[in-house]
Amino acid sequence: MTNAELLRTARELERRVRVYRAAHFAASDHLRIGHYALGLLLILVSAVVSGSVLQATDGNPSESLTLAAGALSVAVVVLTSVQTTFKLGERGEAHRSAADGFGRIDRRLELFIHRDHPDLEQAWDELAKIAEEVGNVETGSPGFSRITYNRARDRLEKDAGT
Repeated sequence: MTNAELLRTARELERRVRVYRAAHFAASDHLRIGHYALGLLLILVSAVVSGSVLQATDGNPSESLTLAAGALSVAVVVLTSVQTTFKLGERGEAHRSAADGFGRIDRRLELFIHRDHPDLEQAWDELAKIAEEVGNVETGSPGFSRITYNRARDRLEKDAGT
């Protein structure tokens, strides 16, 4: 195998790593925004429920106020369950951690590509180890949607073309 084949393979791996990194950062951002939006909504609805009960006249709220407060209380329970079940914040952090892992690999690949490789067999072994690291980070990272991946890939390709 030639040096040109080695570099072509390393550049293709670098491209994939950059797409994975961008996709994980995008997924992290989406989950973080969702986590904050859901948390803010929970705070607002809880405040409305608490305030409406406290504002009831003479401790005897109307039937419509009681129903509204009850419905909002159910909404709080449902939203809290959604937040707990889907763990948006924790998943967002896991994506950010995976993106950081891919960033470290990207830096290794960049150094690998820009240096001489007098011993091709040793260079292929080193590239195989880097590729194994990619697999390890992929295995330990949360998944993301195909749309997120495609958007990240398209954005990187567009940026590379300009």
